Amino acid sequence: MLRFLGLSFIVPYLTLSPAQLARRGVIEAINVPGFALCSTLIGFGAIAREAGFDIWMTTTTTLLVFGMPGQVAMASLYAGGASLLLIFIAVSLANLRMMLMVISGSDLLNLPQHNLPFWKRILLMQAMAITGWAQIGFKQDIIAPNDLLHYYKGFASAIYVFAMSGTIIGFYLENLIPDHVLRIVIFVTPLYLLLLIINAKQTTNKLAVVIGGTSCPLLYPLAGDWAILYAGFIGGTLSAFIVRYASIRTDKESS
Repeated sequence: MLRFLGLSFIVPYLTLSPAQLARRGVIEAINVPGFALCSTLIGFGAIAREAGFDIWMTTTTTLLVFGMPGQVAMASLYAGGASLLLIFIAVSLANLRMMLMVISGSDLLNLPQHNLPFWKRILLMQAMAITGWAQIGFKQDIIAPNDLLHYYKGFASAIYVFAMSGTIIGFYLENLIPDHVLRIVIFVTPLYLLLLIINAKQTTNKLAVVIGGTSCPLLYPLAGDWAILYAGFIGGTLSAFIVRYASIRTDKESS
């Protein structure tokens, strides 16, 4: 029974069928990742209602944009009476960072080797939140590359359900819970992702988090709201150079 449910941790991932891998993905999403994302979207639901969205606009925004920076930018600009063109440009720029994440995720999932129709690839990448991207990066060492897609389908489907549920809950809970409490829960997912990346095996990711996290408060007095962007760029760039330099130096010493 445990094997059927995908709960038996003594069964290696390599022995699981595609259906079992998908179930494992669903089960592992119904844990910290799912509840963290749900908490974040509860905050967005409240923000959207305050901005004047109705329930259909709020849920459609989560369904199609599926990225907190873009969703918050859309709600804020809508509340300020911005034009549709300006809202479109702002949301596009806010979610532009996800392009590299999607390219990386597509490579992790080996999508070209699965011979999927174009529309299926679009749907799979639309469902790739940063939570799913971080999860498949965390699992890539224990699940065979060709099987990782099956796991991702289950995980991403469950994550999408949690996101939509959180959005609806936040929209209707705004009158019951103080605004400052709803805004706090937005930070649950970033904290979870921070812990996940710190525990990752890739030294580059760990170093990027340390450098970026340290430099952000130092840059804030000079750059203001742009500090997080500059800190991310500096952290990622420096970590890549440091790891590359260390690798070249090790190769020279060994030879």
